[in-house]
Amino acid sequence: MARPPRIEYPGAFYHVIVRGNQGQNIFSDRQDRIEYLNRVMHYKHKCGFVLYAYVLMSNHVHLLVETTTTPLSKIMQFLNFTYTRRFNRKYGKTGHLFQGRYKAFLCDRDTYLLALVRYIHLNPVRAGIVRWPHEYEWSSHGDYLGRSGRMVDPDRVLRLFSENPSEARKLYGEFVVEAIGAGKDNSLYKAIDQQILGDEKFIEKVEGKRDNPGKPMKRPALHAILKAVEEVTGVTREDIASRSRKDELFFARGLLVSVWREAGYKLTALTPVLKRELSMLSRLAKFSDNDRGRAAMKKVLRMLESRNQA
Repeated sequence: MARPPRIEYPGAFYHVIVRGNQGQNIFSDRQDRIEYLNRVMHYKHKCGFVLYAYVLMSNHVHLLVETTTTPLSKIMQFLNFTYTRRFNRKYGKTGHLFQGRYKAFLCDRDTYLLALVRYIHLNPVRAGIVRWPHEYEWSSHGDYLGRSGRMVDPDRVLRLFSENPSEARKLYGEFVVEAIGAGKDNSLYKAIDQQILGDEKFIEKVEGKRDNPGKPMKRPALHAILKAVEEVTGVTREDIASRSRKDELFFARGLLVSVWREAGYKLTALTPVLKRELSMLSRLAKFSDNDRGRAAMKKVLRMLESRNQA
């Protein structure tokens, strides 16, 4: 599926993930990390964005950013370009350091702020680097616990726990620690149109703020997806839900699952439609995971987009 354009407006709140090209490390020593944070600080002041949280891992970075007047794309262009230039000069390298396009999930701050701060600060724990988040030096977790830092403004989050600073830090620390061992929260990656984390009300709010509305961001309904899949494959809804094991039916089911997942829905919602267990739904998607399947999915998505705009 073609990558949608960035959605940018003053006050937008993003979970940004920047990865090394082909999984390579983007930090080789302590000084590299310091240099990267110095650049974050520099552009934070220059561009006026709010930084809620960060973590530097060996081959990727998480940033939780709220923009003001400078769009995120410009901020990341400054940051990635200047750091890459410095890194390549230091190590005698050329070419791209970062993976082609960074991920930036536009999030509903009111709903996801606390969960994202915790998720980002627990990255080193989930990776097995440290046992407790406060043991990891290269994140903003320490700023929330009282470390004297200039990178983030923890008060914006801490006040959600208590107006009393010491009580707020205590409650925040408990909030983070209680999630250790819970595993990765995949709900924080269930983005609509590959980039929006929020409900229908939030989507409508974003639509009203965008400078370039373009195509609607609302997810297509199940009946619309089924109709488009039927038109592309010639397989009816009744046949899709049947117990037949013909190849064309497997392909149609896999196409439905793939489009459903691409639209940002949870596969569990398809279990009563296809009358299959969740594990089977995951396997079904593989039947359309080929050139023919990708072409069919693009055709279905174009149909849905066209009808959404009509």
